[in-house]
Amino acid sequence: MSEQTTSHDEAVWRLLVDAHVSFAAAGKEFLSDGVNRVALMRAALRGRDRLTALYVAPHLDKRELAELFEELVFLASFSHGGVQAARDLVASLPRDWVLANVERVAEPLLREGDEDEYRRLLELYAGLDAQLTQRLARRAAACDNPHVREAGEDFLS
Repeated sequence: MSEQTTSHDEAVWRLLVDAHVSFAAAGKEFLSDGVNRVALMRAALRGRDRLTALYVAPHLDKRELAELFEELVFLASFSHGGVQAARDLVASLPRDWVLANVERVAEPLLREGDEDEYRRLLELYAGLDAQLTQRLARRAAACDNPHVREAGEDFLS
C-alpha cells in the first residue's frame, strides 16, 4: 500500500476534518441549556434523521433518555441499521425503571406486531431480564401466527 497521498485524498480528508469541527461545535450548542433536545430527538428518532439521533443520544442525560423511551423501544422493535444502538440506549437506563415500563411501552407494538417485532423485542428483552424474555416467548409461542409462534419457540428452546 502506497504512503503517498493525492490532492484528492487530501481534499477528502479536509472535508472530513471540517465536518468534524462543525459537528463538534453544533454538538456543544445542542447540549447547551435552552435547547429542547427531547422534542428534537423525538422527531429525529421517528424520522429520516434517526441515525444522527442515535449517534447523539448517548450524550443526553438519563432523564432525557427516559423521556425518549417509547421511541427507543419502537426502534428496538424492528430491523434497521440502528437497532443495536437503540437496545444499548434502553439498557443504559436504570434497570428497575426499564423493567417497570418496557412491557407497557412494547404492548401496542406487539398487539399489531408480526414476527419481526416479536423477534426484535425478544432480543431486547433477552438483554434485560430472563423472566421478561420467557414471558414474551411463551406469549409468542401461543400465537395463532405461525411465524410469531416460531419466534417464541426459538427463544424458549
